[in-house]
Order: sequence, then C-alpha cells, then structure tokens
Amino acid sequence: MSDISYPLRHISVRVPWHDNGWNGSVCNAPKLNTACLKLKNISDSKDEHAEETVKGSSFRDLIAKEIQLPPCVNERATFMADFDFVQMKRHPYVDTSPRTHDHFRPTPLRHPPYGAAALPFRWMMRNEVFGASDEGGFVNRFPLDEVNEDLEPDLSFKTNWLQDHRNQRASLDCFWRHVRPQQSLVFFYAKQVPLFEDTGRRVLVGVGRVTTIGDLTEYQYDGSPGDRLRSLLWERMVVHSIRPRFEDGFLLPYHEAMDKSDDGRAFDPAKAVALAPEDRFLEFSYATEHVGNDAAIDA
Repeated sequence: MSDISYPLRHISVRVPWHDNGWNGSVCNAPKLNTACLKLKNISDSKDEHAEETVKGSSFRDLIAKEIQLPPCVNERATFMADFDFVQMKRHPYVDTSPRTHDHFRPTPLRHPPYGAAALPFRWMMRNEVFGASDEGGFVNRFPLDEVNEDLEPDLSFKTNWLQDHRNQRASLDCFWRHVRPQQSLVFFYAKQVPLFEDTGRRVLVGVGRVTTIGDLTEYQYDGSPGDRLRSLLWERMVVHSIRPRFEDGFLLPYHEAMDKSDDGRAFDPAKAVALAPEDRFLEFSYATEHVGNDAAIDA
C-alpha cells in the first residue's frame, strides 16, 4: 500500500457548542448550553448539576482532583485547549459482553495541546466498508485489499461496527493516508449553535491546517490477548494550526456576535453564521470525514 498515491483530502471534524471557546474547561453556564445536547453522546450522559458545581473549571484541574470529566470531552470540546491531558478510554462492550471483551482494559489516550480526537466513524461501519447496496462499499472504491469480513468475530449481538483490529487498522489507515500535514485543512463544525435555529445545516466553527497526525492506539489487555479479540481506539489525534492570534487559521466570532447583538436588538446574530455547503452534507457528517477541494473552496 505504500506505493499507492492517495489523492489529497481535507477533513471535517464535528465539535459541540461550548460557551467558553473550546478552551479545555467546563462551560461557564452548563445549564444554558442546550445546543450541545444535539449530540447523543452528550445528551445521554450530561449531568447539568455536577457541571454547575465546577462550571468554568479547567479540565486539567478536574483531572488532578480526580473529578469526572463531562461527556463533551469525548466530542472534541477541547480542540482549543493549550495544554495536554490524558483521558482513559474504556471499551463500550466490556460490561455488556464479557465473553469477548472482559480482557480489555482502560487505555490512556493523550490529548496534545490544540488537538482534536478525530474519529471517522463512517469508515468503521460494516455496511459502508463492505457495501450494503449494488454500488458496493469502500472496498470497491479504495485500496482496501487487507480488509476481510471473515476476520470479524462472532458476537452475541448484532453490530454494524468493525471489531477486528486488522480491519480497523486497514480502514483507518486508508482514510488517513489521504490527509497530509501542512497541506490538508481541517474544518471544525457543529450541528447546532445558539445563534442559528436551522438544525438541519452544519455550522462552520473554524478552519486551520492539519499540522500533525498522531498514531493509532490499540487497547490494552489483561495479559496477552492470545487468540482473543483485539481492537483499536478509533480516535487519532489531529493537531491543528488555529491559535488565539489567528495567524494560520481562525474561529468564527460567534461568541462576540452573541455578546454584541444585545439579545438580537442590535442585529440578528444569525447573520454572523457561516454554513457548510448544503450540497456537501456528507463531507460534513460522521464526526470526521474527508472534504474535497471543491467543498473546501465552497466552505
């Protein structure tokens, strides 16, 4: 695969709304941030009361005090944090499927400064990879000869997610080989922001360059896994070029627009919103996805 020339692609990365600029802190007013609830992983587990008791606190301080981080961390709410921290990732099937997953252990994932845990989960969906229609899946459009559906384990439940580490690595490697540090752009977007009511459109939050891409991380196990199932964390850390001085990338001034609009009396803050191209919806979906040159220019 190393001899294959992969076309350059940019990426989109979904983030939740954050009222303090995605700076690695709890929101200043967690109860008022209802826009972040558009993301199911947040709405299912957000504890507003607990967040109110530590509102405005740095996640670094919460980690030092062994206080649980809010679920928005898993949705890349820290992509503008200027510090690093380590998050322990637990496989979601450990408790529900001990027969196949009880050897999986919590695994550290380091978040570097100005990093986003990019997760192209469409590339982890079996129906997308192997194809569920006449047009086929990614295996028919990309060099994915190493992906083999027979490697997928026999589980006690139905799932559309790739499980075997070899298939996960082959698919994720193919995705990331299209992305080139210093050349590819990264577009951060949200499903919903307080300034704009149309929840069917993607709202651009900011754009910068991809500067570095971290390695894939395999889960840790209790002893050697032997012939038992092995899997990867799907996240890969993308460090971007956006900084507070906006010298090489920028955030849209949504927080300033909300403050200066005087609750809509001075001007309609929705006019400050930049939307992702409507005809490029797929390229701004699935948490992290490829963005072509045309879509990048439109954005």
